[in-house]
Amino acid sequence: MDTVTRPTIIRRRTPLDAAIGAVAGFIATVLGLIVLAWAILFVTKGRFLKPTFVKYASKYADRAVAVDGDFQLYFNPFHLKFLAQGLTLANPAWAHDRNLFTARLIDTEISTWDLIFGHQHVLFLTLDGANAGLEIDKAGRNTWTFAGDEPFKMPPIDRADITGSVAHYIDAKHKADVRLSFGDLAGSVNGRAQEEVAGPLTFKGGGTALGAPFTLRGAFTTPNSTIRGGSTGLELHAGVAETTIDVAGTVPNTTRIDGADLRVTIAGRNLQTLFKLAGANAPASRPYRLSSNFTKDGVDYKFTRIAGRFGDSDLAGSLTIGTGGPRTKLVADLRTKVLDVLDIGPWLGYSPDKLDKQGGKGAITTVDGHPRIIPDQPIDISSLKAFDAAVKYRAGRIDTGTVPISNLGIDLTLYDRHLVLKPVVFDVIGGRVTADIDLDAQQEPIAIAYDVRTTAIPIGKLLTSFKVEDNGTTANIAGHIALKGEGDSIHSSLASSNGRIAIVVSQGTLWIRNIELAKLDLQNFVVALLGKDLKKSRDIRCGVAAFTVEQGTARTDPVVFDTGRAIYTMKGQFAFPDESLGLSLRGRSKEVSFFSGQSPIGIGGYFAAPKVNPISKELIARTGGAVVLGIVATPLAAIIPFVDLGTAKNSNCAAVEKAETAAQVQAAPPDPKTKSQKKKVLGIF
Repeated sequence: MDTVTRPTIIRRRTPLDAAIGAVAGFIATVLGLIVLAWAILFVTKGRFLKPTFVKYASKYADRAVAVDGDFQLYFNPFHLKFLAQGLTLANPAWAHDRNLFTARLIDTEISTWDLIFGHQHVLFLTLDGANAGLEIDKAGRNTWTFAGDEPFKMPPIDRADITGSVAHYIDAKHKADVRLSFGDLAGSVNGRAQEEVAGPLTFKGGGTALGAPFTLRGAFTTPNSTIRGGSTGLELHAGVAETTIDVAGTVPNTTRIDGADLRVTIAGRNLQTLFKLAGANAPASRPYRLSSNFTKDGVDYKFTRIAGRFGDSDLAGSLTIGTGGPRTKLVADLRTKVLDVLDIGPWLGYSPDKLDKQGGKGAITTVDGHPRIIPDQPIDISSLKAFDAAVKYRAGRIDTGTVPISNLGIDLTLYDRHLVLKPVVFDVIGGRVTADIDLDAQQEPIAIAYDVRTTAIPIGKLLTSFKVEDNGTTANIAGHIALKGEGDSIHSSLASSNGRIAIVVSQGTLWIRNIELAKLDLQNFVVALLGKDLKKSRDIRCGVAAFTVEQGTARTDPVVFDTGRAIYTMKGQFAFPDESLGLSLRGRSKEVSFFSGQSPIGIGGYFAAPKVNPISKELIARTGGAVVLGIVATPLAAIIPFVDLGTAKNSNCAAVEKAETAAQVQAAPPDPKTKSQKKKVLGIF
């Protein structure tokens, strides 16, 4: 059988086949190169890339990067493995610390898949002997912002093992120099493995803040979130300038407090100390303990739900410290239920330490051998330059131990060294006091203006509040003080002040006993005593205690007190510079008396230690004259020097109640006398 040979079919290669083959060959070549590169890196651990890494890392950071020891950079097997011994990352030339970061060892693995999509994800990190040198200069530059103005951001870390780490932080603007050492940390936050760090990441250290030494210890209580760079639980305890600070809550991450949710407790001997450290001013205080919620909102530091005590007084409210303007601004709304009067003292310049030890006597100092009570604490002008303020303060009741005071309100504004308290208001036994105080530190010396008004304060209740018998007084007092002076304290401004002081007494009644004793009228006092009329009321027609103040010396202008039986005038002066008193009170009767002293009662001493002297030179002379007449004439003639014919006339009450000057009151025609029943004297008339 013949064999049939089939023809051979030759297939020609199409262009598509050629393209596919080329692509496949290219891919195979690339894969081969990748595998070869991977193999080379895996075998060599990428140690030969050390110079390249140093070069490009330095270029990216725009500062020197160096690795002194072993270096590894390879895929292990798929994720990027990085190891460096003796790594240093330099700081800018202006920084105090030479390096931003150094470490004896960094061993980490980074997710390759996340890198492909532009994310950084650290699978594990071993860090030993790390040191960070962080700094902000006065211009606001920081050491952790690299070329391109991109600050360093902590990537999420699944597992970490950190030992022997220290951070040094300098803030030139706030005069801070802080060094912290961190406790060792080891653990995992891999979500799939459900493993977590068991304990907090602790830290402790100290340094200086705002120029004052301090100590610090604390912990990041949520290390799992902290390592991821997320919301961080924080506990912190610090001590600075006799002040303790405790903080607990959360911050967005370890480098930001914007949006923080913290509870801060501050306690110390004087709240002013802490504010001075911050470059601001605040009233001095007795020992205090205050707690508050705290957060940072942009340029504002906000303290809300304030609660606590200063001295023996409670305090609540809110405070915001704004840093967005040319000067720091304090905005506060504060409230007190019961304010102890001693806690007001430090606001006025009295020493809180002396008030704590001596009570009210702590307000008295001795200068040139004399007591002084007006505070002479210099006003801190430098701090007034550093901040502005808008403060509202309210107190329901002031505990004075004597006069009941309530409904205190103070509105304070400070703008560019111009401090205004307007108004300062409070209620006193049904009356009301309103004060405006203007302190202008834009000029030298400081100009201070006082404008104080009082309305309808009952004299009787005022006396009984001091545990003094009210003397049957039903009249009220109202007053106006308008003074302007210059100086760096309350005392110096009053010592140079000019203006007027006037206290007007309304119509009312007063016991006979006090009317007769004030004019040393023994006869009519005895008559009233025998007639059991000492506590019988007599009309007060009008009265004024007015003083014209020139260069700190207040001269009577006039002091007049007019009753149905007598008129009383006061002469003399008192002086703010040395707080001395040099006054004399004289009573002139409107009715006949055969035994009246008709001489002034001296009021001397000092504001803090007044003295009353009823024995005047005139009384001594009158007594001497009586003795002489009794000897040379008859014993009956001895009473002549003591006879008061009762020629005193009524004052012009319209002029008195307007608090006009002495010249105007004297020039005004006297009011007509009212008809009154004649009173028998010792049953003779």
